[in-house]
Amino acid sequence: MCKRIDTARDVRTRKSRELLQTYILVVANSGFRPGEVNNVGVRDVHPFKDEKGRNNFRFVVRGKTGERDAIVRSAANKRLDKYLTKRRVEDPNGLLFVMPDGSEIITLIDQLNAALREAAIERSSFGEKYTVYSFRHFYAVQALRNGVGVFEVARNMGTSVEIIQEYYGRQATASVFATRLGD
Repeated sequence: MCKRIDTARDVRTRKSRELLQTYILVVANSGFRPGEVNNVGVRDVHPFKDEKGRNNFRFVVRGKTGERDAIVRSAANKRLDKYLTKRRVEDPNGLLFVMPDGSEIITLIDQLNAALREAAIERSSFGEKYTVYSFRHFYAVQALRNGVGVFEVARNMGTSVEIIQEYYGRQATASVFATRLGD
């Protein structure tokens, strides 16, 4: 995506590509549903420092399962901070993610498809076409593989422990469980 931003023909295209990059980064590092992230307002994002002293963000998310607090993994924080700072100046009472013309995001699938086509990774190893929702799945799998507990993953994603176990439980590796159980 960085390469696509650098090769943009004009300012509007560049802004669209930057939007996609930040949007996907947030979804891939939070597990938000696309509809949830589309409805997050600038005022719904609250900076804080975690126990390791890292800058982080707490989102107030309203979606399918009601309102919840959710945390974005620290990997997204630098770019998110830059984007949030810009949005607070542009429209402090508006939505966090908007199209370059200021309108609401309906879908970014055309932009995502173009980026995936250029990267030659349009389909998973199972032949399934990637969508924005695929990054929600990516978050769940990565969190479990990195030793985040099922309860924490479910809570952050706004779903049940049972769903996480059913769909993603097999993704947690034996070495992760051995490390956690051996403590």
